[in-house]
Amino acid sequence: MVLDGVALANKIKREVQKEVKHLKIKGIIPTLRCLVSSNDRSTRVYLNSIKHNCDKLGIDYAEIGTDSENIIKDVEMLNNDDKVHGVMLMHPVPEGVNEISVLSMLDPKKDVEGRTPENLGKILLNVPSLVPCTAQAAVELLEYYDVPLKGANVTIVGRSTTVGKPLSLLLMSRDATVTVCHSKTRNLVEATKHADVLVVAIGKPQMFDASWVKEGAIVIDIGINVVNGRVVGDVDFDSVSKKASVSRVPGGVGSVTNAVLMRNVVKSVQLI
Repeated sequence: MVLDGVALANKIKREVQKEVKHLKIKGIIPTLRCLVSSNDRSTRVYLNSIKHNCDKLGIDYAEIGTDSENIIKDVEMLNNDDKVHGVMLMHPVPEGVNEISVLSMLDPKKDVEGRTPENLGKILLNVPSLVPCTAQAAVELLEYYDVPLKGANVTIVGRSTTVGKPLSLLLMSRDATVTVCHSKTRNLVEATKHADVLVVAIGKPQMFDASWVKEGAIVIDIGINVVNGRVVGDVDFDSVSKKASVSRVPGGVGSVTNAVLMRNVVKSVQLI
């Protein structure tokens, strides 16, 4: 089975669009602002994708250029602007700026990426919050396909604060037994071969072939890599799909992530 993220993403976007229409009847326009200090190709591609989704769903979108001298002031300005519901701090931040310090200043209710210390802490405590979009997208893709998580052995390869760590907590809250692996893990293949659900997010193109995967497993590929001008995941799809159910790249978790971000903007309206 191929886990199609596009179908789920479209479902979420339809729900968001419906909610945006209801808010506009009340005179509320969901508003997203992106603080941008870099304009490299990858940042621009991502921002264009966000703008496209916002325009399609009726969300007010704009970018605010910033630098090391103004970034704190800009965050405070957006915190205090009642018409702004969601704020994204684009990575990388200006050279010499402590990203965690800036995120700590961002109003958690406007943190649509779920990156502030408060929102990450709420995941640990299993308190409802704005959750990192990719981690939430992975969980929802599993639930969309009715993958049983209670008691399941889940292995996550990757321990970032936006994917691996929050995803491990989200899955444990659903009673999964979770193992988190990383670049220093010994006998990594042994951890992945025994997983009922394998999630990979390390940024190594097509590293995981069928030899890493248990027969009949569910494999969620979160890797995004460009090889010879083509986007591929961390999983060798052709190899693994003969042995397990797997999400595509592109068209898998990434599609859902973009939809979850839009939904978080609408959620932030209700929080402020």
